[in-house]
Amino acid sequence: MITAKDRFGRFRRTVASVAIASAAAVLVTFASSGTVSADWPMYMKDSGRTSYARNAPRPPLELKWSFATDGPIYSSPIVEDGKLFIGSFDKKLYALDADTGAKLWSFEAGGEILSTPAAVDGAVYFGAKDGILYALDTETGEEKWRYDAKAEIFTSPLVEEGRVYISASDGYFYAIEAETGKRKWRRKVRGTVHYSGVYASPVFADGSIVVADKSGRIYSTSIKSGARNWSKKLSSAIYATPAINGGMLFVSNYERKLFAMEMESGKVRWRKSFGTDLPYSSPVVSRGRLYQALRSGKIVVLNKSTGEDISVFKLPATINSTPVVTSGSIIYVGCEDGYFYALDSTFGDVLWKYKTGAGVHSSAAVSDGKVFIGSKDGSVYAFAP
Repeated sequence: MITAKDRFGRFRRTVASVAIASAAAVLVTFASSGTVSADWPMYMKDSGRTSYARNAPRPPLELKWSFATDGPIYSSPIVEDGKLFIGSFDKKLYALDADTGAKLWSFEAGGEILSTPAAVDGAVYFGAKDGILYALDTETGEEKWRYDAKAEIFTSPLVEEGRVYISASDGYFYAIEAETGKRKWRRKVRGTVHYSGVYASPVFADGSIVVADKSGRIYSTSIKSGARNWSKKLSSAIYATPAINGGMLFVSNYERKLFAMEMESGKVRWRKSFGTDLPYSSPVVSRGRLYQALRSGKIVVLNKSTGEDISVFKLPATINSTPVVTSGSIIYVGCEDGYFYALDSTFGDVLWKYKTGAGVHSSAAVSDGKVFIGSKDGSVYAFAP
């Protein structure tokens, strides 16, 4: 395992080889389980929740622009067709010019927005604490339709094959027609008296939607019919969105464990205990490695196939933000000390950081040579070399 004692020296000695490997990695085709796009149209980039950036800028970065909302930002930014979309606790969804930060329009919902939006085919979808899933025109911000789930929505929508998939705190999982807002089907997750509702966002691969609930149960459902493929009960509540890579499902729970499961059957291949450290953010898989941020400030790097430790990095405060991992061996992640960090993914060295006005809960988006992040200071920031 790489220790803090030798990390800096090893980084200095190997910087040239890392740069060569990074350049070569750009030429490797990345097999995503979701949609591959130069944009970042959904939470964690795509329907497979890969949080992987193939063509990301390298630090050091400079602030290109910032835009202030009237409330803290927990939602993560998305980028589609030159526009950035982000929700705020001021109950508004904002559309900004991704190049300049100029406000294009805003739309006021009936409740605070923690949900990260999704933008596909000229429409942007998001949920709010008023229990409504909204669909807006990306050009004008005009409402196309709304679906009332009658329960708070904290999850982020997934758009796949002409439908919007989202869960609500009432424990239902919904499939909504993207064009009309008509409900195709909904499925009730089991839950318990004390632990019910869905806080993890859905994830998609190979014709199946996976959703995990607060009771600790994971469900695999056919995207076409809504029929259940399988379900499996884990040992504790699940809040973090799972990730899919190479036919495997990776999910962390409140018992401080990470599970690697077969997508086809739900069989647990391996599990990893983090002791007293809580994995609040989602796991990210890149090139055979799995990155799991912990609330203690650690980022644990594991072998994707075995769950064995490769290295551990440590930031100075709680991490609630899901990392973005790049083909250039960089990790972008926010921290509750208010800093947005760029780390070397091999040794964990801090290559660059930027201080926002409050803790960073939002996860980053990468598009067109820029990196975007929201902060609980109420602003969204854009960085570039």
